[in-house]
Amino acid sequence: MNKLRYDEIARPFAYARQTPYLKIPEFNYKKNPDNKNLKYLIEEPREVLISSAYYKGEWWYKETIAKIKMMIRGESAGFIAFDYLIAIEHNIKTEKLIERERETMDEITFQQEYENIPFGENENSYFKLDMFKNIRVIKKAFYPLRKDEIVGLKKTNPHDIKRIDGEIRVISVDCSSRKSKNNDNTIITCIRLLPTNKGYIREFCYMESHQGEHTGKQALRIKQIYKDFKCDYIVLDLQNIGISIFEQLAVVTKDEERAVEYEAFTVYEHKSLDKKLIDELKEKTLAINAKPVIYPILAYAKLNSDIAVEFRDKLQKKMINILIDENEADAYLASKDKTYMEIESDFDSKVWYLHPYRQFSELVTESVNLEFSIVSGNIKIEAHGNARKDRYTACSYGNYFASLLEQELLKQKDDNDIDNFVKYAKKINNGVGHNMVSRIFR
Repeated sequence: MNKLRYDEIARPFAYARQTPYLKIPEFNYKKNPDNKNLKYLIEEPREVLISSAYYKGEWWYKETIAKIKMMIRGESAGFIAFDYLIAIEHNIKTEKLIERERETMDEITFQQEYENIPFGENENSYFKLDMFKNIRVIKKAFYPLRKDEIVGLKKTNPHDIKRIDGEIRVISVDCSSRKSKNNDNTIITCIRLLPTNKGYIREFCYMESHQGEHTGKQALRIKQIYKDFKCDYIVLDLQNIGISIFEQLAVVTKDEERAVEYEAFTVYEHKSLDKKLIDELKEKTLAINAKPVIYPILAYAKLNSDIAVEFRDKLQKKMINILIDENEADAYLASKDKTYMEIESDFDSKVWYLHPYRQFSELVTESVNLEFSIVSGNIKIEAHGNARKDRYTACSYGNYFASLLEQELLKQKDDNDIDNFVKYAKKINNGVGHNMVSRIFR
């Protein structure tokens, strides 16, 4: 509940219980002012608040801490907490049911709803929880095709989102190949860049993760999503196995599952890239006439710092939107998607529908737990212990590329020549994706 509404509406309804016996003269304090003990028969109003654990940044947390301190001091206040172990102990829930429910939740939600652990960012966090609170506004997720949708498929993806005028679509990939709970995943995220007169609104509408996959399989999956998303660019992390994935992307790829072939991709020669890197990647491109759509990122200290600053800046300016959490998504899909309503009892299908929403909950968890330090004038972002930062990396790399395109587009806008601006928009699209059209600003 909103703090202001609680104080203005709910709290004023508190009143002393009008027990019938207090109307009897011998128990009425006002009629027996000399009997001070009667005054204690009047009951003090009580507030009883029931809630799951939520975020530490909300008003309830400070109030709860204050009440716990009052209780410890022996004052008139109390606090009690129940977790899922009590439900198991009294056979209200089973361990298997808890595990199934955990599968559909992100780590934060499970801590809050089942373990009674309030969530809050690390005190050394570079990204604060408040930065993400108001950007989880996207209800409709994009989905690549499922295996069961490939057979007899028509030309359109049933999960596609209609492209708007001037929109650019980007896939951003952070790469990993080691299969372990303690290692990063490969993350593929889909971003819609929606033009406004202030720049691009970045809409992160899909994300999936892979662990321990062969580079060939990862390249194939990137191309599948590229096609399904009707994408324009791929932002690719070249660290670790990224260069091997580039080589796989740079050849024609056969997709036996879909019975199609995907064309080869190569480096997009943006002016921000080092010429030596461009030449190296061209040499690694074996296919002839490969499509120049890959923007590579070979990060170093200064570039990592710039990427972190840019991501934080766009979060603060609310130029980034991400999917709502899975609890809201469950309610939304149940009311809007007929197919989702039909599979309500199908656990695996439900997990498939909710998984992109859960991925962005994991992104929030990762980001607010990252710690930063200043090293030689650069911001260094680190994950400690078993924490990961792969989702942050994929999203921040995609945001950085969007900012490069944004700078060039806004430079053309400042010239107050919309016709030239549209021509330039088509030029940076390089003929590799869907053409930009005349209505760039809205």
